[in-house]
Amino acid sequence: MEAALAQVDRQAATGHQQWVKEQRQQACAKLLDAHSAAEDTLKRAAVAIRRGEQFPAAERDAFRGQVSAMQSCTSQLALWGPEAVVVLAQVLRAATADAAQALKLAEQEAGQGAVESEVRWQDWMERSEHVTDVRTQFLDRAGEVLRDPDQPVA
Repeated sequence: MEAALAQVDRQAATGHQQWVKEQRQQACAKLLDAHSAAEDTLKRAAVAIRRGEQFPAAERDAFRGQVSAMQSCTSQLALWGPEAVVVLAQVLRAATADAAQALKLAEQEAGQGAVESEVRWQDWMERSEHVTDVRTQFLDRAGEVLRDPDQPVA
C-alpha cells in the first residue's frame, strides 16, 4: 500500500513538473511573439523616419499594445520562474521601450540639424542593438531552463 501511494505521489510530482514546464514554455513563446511584433513595428518606423516621414499614429498605438503584451507575458513568467528568466524578460521589455523612446527622439531631431539628428539616430541604433543582445540572452537562458529536465518548479 505504501509503495502504491509513493508511486502515485511521484507520478503527481512528475505531472506537475511537466505542467509548470509547459506554462513556462507558453509564456516564453508569447513574450517572444510580442517582442518580435514590437521590434518589427520599430524597424518599419525607423525606415520611415530615416526617409523624413513620421511614425504613424496607428503604428505607435500598435507598439504600445505590443509592449503591453510583453508586460503581460513577464507577469505570467513571474508565476512560473525561474527568477533569472523573469529578470531577463523584464529587461527585454524595458530595453524595447527604451529603444522606442530613442527612436521618438530621433524623429523629433530629424529636422533640427545634421549633427543633432545623427547623434539621436546613433543612440537609437545602439539601443536597438542592446535590445537584440538582451533578446539573445533571454533566448539562451530560457532555452537552458526549458531543456533542463531537472529544472526545479519552485
